[in-house]
Amino acid sequence: MAKRTITDDEIGLIKAMQKRGMANKDIQFFFNRPGRAVNSGRITDIGKGTYSNSASIPCASDAALDAFLAAFSGGEVGAQIQVPAAPPLPQPLSPVDPAVINALLSEGNDGVWRLNHGEADDLECKANFGFKHAHNWIRAIAALANNRGGYVLFGVADKGTKGGGGEDLSHAIVGLASNDFETADPADITNKLRACLDPTPRIQIRTHTIGGKTLGVIHVEQHPSRPVIATKTDGDKVKEGDIFFRYPGQSIRIKYSDLRAILDGRDAAARREIMPAVERLLALGPKRALIADLEAGTLDGGGRLITIDPELVKQIEFVREGDFNQSDGAPALRLVGDVVAATASGKIESRGVVTDKILLKNFLARETLANPKEYIRFATEGAHAAWLPIFFFANAAKLGRAELEEFVASLDGAKARKDRVIKRIRGEVSAYERYTGTPAATLKKLLAGDDVSPTDVKAATNVAMALCGLKDGHGLNEEKLLKLLSTCLSLLEVGSSTSGLSHARRAACRLDELFYSA
Repeated sequence: MAKRTITDDEIGLIKAMQKRGMANKDIQFFFNRPGRAVNSGRITDIGKGTYSNSASIPCASDAALDAFLAAFSGGEVGAQIQVPAAPPLPQPLSPVDPAVINALLSEGNDGVWRLNHGEADDLECKANFGFKHAHNWIRAIAALANNRGGYVLFGVADKGTKGGGGEDLSHAIVGLASNDFETADPADITNKLRACLDPTPRIQIRTHTIGGKTLGVIHVEQHPSRPVIATKTDGDKVKEGDIFFRYPGQSIRIKYSDLRAILDGRDAAARREIMPAVERLLALGPKRALIADLEAGTLDGGGRLITIDPELVKQIEFVREGDFNQSDGAPALRLVGDVVAATASGKIESRGVVTDKILLKNFLARETLANPKEYIRFATEGAHAAWLPIFFFANAAKLGRAELEEFVASLDGAKARKDRVIKRIRGEVSAYERYTGTPAATLKKLLAGDDVSPTDVKAATNVAMALCGLKDGHGLNEEKLLKLLSTCLSLLEVGSSTSGLSHARRAACRLDELFYSA
């Protein structure tokens, strides 16, 4: 057999060009050269997999093809070829998207839905959900977080389960026997995990229906700071100090080899992550650099020590790669406020840093900094959100309308934001918005005295939208409304609902107008 003259890499590129829709006669010009003619028929044979071992050679990636085409200098003929652009990459679905969950299941000839492959190292099933025996699912979540992540599905029969007629219901979708999962507050589930495990596993929660049966779904991410360790005993399956790991079909205490692999991987990752910081510190020099200790809540520069507000530390720890968009030259997190001198004991006299989340939570809890003006300053100069309460904090600072407007006008915020805040102070712009549909129906129930407490993200969004429609003279209790919105906020934060959080902030501004703007 004649010696093959086209390399594996070239075959991969040819396949990528064919996949992109380029004509064979155009492709050949990229690979013809003196002493080696590549005709259109050979390109065809590569596409069919009949040229040498071309069938076993993988197609080059879009990135590799783009780099090849960009570097290619094939003369006039090559320059005339119109190369189709690479198709846009599909956006990945959320792990709790219904389509993703459905892909885990299949319907048998008997009409029963089951897990496709039973329990694995990334999937554990439970017949029911409840807080009374929470150790069962706490153990499962910790084990998945310590492996590669995965799902805990509630409403799925265990292996070996038999039906009333003796049929095998192993891993069959039997549905939840109660509505405990549907009515559970996601914040309570997260708080339960936070109380028992450190670091706290990251989860997403949803209720899913298939074949007329209702499932409870908790997706668990692999934790970047593994291992997740039990910090206290819960029931008879979770003991203080336990480290669980998900093995195929079981969540048990981790084996030494797997724990060693986690620790070695963490050490290697830490070395990779710290090197850019070390290089940056060397470039800046000791006089221009401070080191942030997020556990102690300090910025340390040797002889200089700045204490970070505990609430801000939580916000900084929450910023993860991919959770924010960062434009060139723009900070990923902006610290706004005063640096407050520390006492001899090292404790700060007052908190001096505000974020969107802190401002909103403090408003709902009716708490303030020692200097309430900092909230107004932040809402004008540094906030990311368009709607944030201001009148409650103005009252706490003993500022009347005229004084509040004068203070905002003196700040350094962008003119458009300052103008908007001033219009709110003057009553020219209001957070009032009367929505139709479900929010309108929810508002009607609220005004009638019915309980509209939400249990999921969708309901929380509707309640927040309903609160935006409250008018003067509504007659409802301030404390109850703030507590209701606080419940909405907890659900929306757990569910990471961007639009829902936007409605919640506007609802907070509406309550701020109704109760504190007089």
